[in-house]
Amino acid sequence: MKKLFFYGVMMLAALSAGAQTAVPGSMHRVGTSEGGKAVISPDGSFVVSQTVDGLKKTDLATGESTIVAKGNNLYDISISADGRHVVYTRPTFNKEHLRYNSLESVDLLNGKNTVIVKPTRKLNAGIAFSGNTVNAVSGGKARVKSLDGSKAVKAPVASISYGHLQVTGTDGKTVTIDPQGRASYLWPSVSPDGTRVLYRLSGVGTFTCNLDGSDVHRVGNYMFPVWAGNGTVVGVREVEGDSQQLVASTLVAVNLADGTASDLTPADMIATAPSCTADGATVAFTAQDGGIYTLSLTR
Repeated sequence: MKKLFFYGVMMLAALSAGAQTAVPGSMHRVGTSEGGKAVISPDGSFVVSQTVDGLKKTDLATGESTIVAKGNNLYDISISADGRHVVYTRPTFNKEHLRYNSLESVDLLNGKNTVIVKPTRKLNAGIAFSGNTVNAVSGGKARVKSLDGSKAVKAPVASISYGHLQVTGTDGKTVTIDPQGRASYLWPSVSPDGTRVLYRLSGVGTFTCNLDGSDVHRVGNYMFPVWAGNGTVVGVREVEGDSQQLVASTLVAVNLADGTASDLTPADMIATAPSCTADGATVAFTAQDGGIYTLSLTR
């Protein structure tokens, strides 16, 4: 028992060293949204958002927007460490109306499209980047591809398969961890340091755990959770009215070391679907007014 207590104290101290309460700074409207998510680049220089025509890149310095990938309902957007490659999932349907998903990327410098995983019904939801290497999972197998021609670097991946939470290690083996048993898991991701999994358990709340599913900690009851560095999680606190209509949706930053939460967006703004820069200093999100916004965080 003493050993467990000592371990808990040491873990809390480690988290405290890398996490401080996030305070909202300046907020800017940087473009318009057509629904879905706006993903900010690791360096915070542009965002990529969903449109009816495909994926749109908006430069945050100039406000200039261009379509970088064409197609309907492209989703699960991620951006490589160097900001050159955008990775996304493309849905297609066969003659029997069965849905297939392919994982693709586009090079923002030359417009070249690359198919990382061909259309399949077994593509897991969730990928991870190690630098400019994409780590994905299909049919329980790791799919690893370098986008810049360098040697591929493996990274642990948290993903969803038929509602199960799975982790694929650097050894290529995929294990179903389901930390709270058989349920419906959503929005998994591995922390930047590769040690913890962030996820939502549908109807229950938001949690973190070790890569093997142990040491579960409740973060709160947030939608669309993302990492903002290793010690902070940004999510959305939604409030529904009597008719189950959304009446409030606020971005919240949670300090994992002590559980303190800070509201990041005004109470009168319906904000959703956050994404963060690599250093966790800037959050991008969309709002019900049709805008794409960025918000700086200070600690």
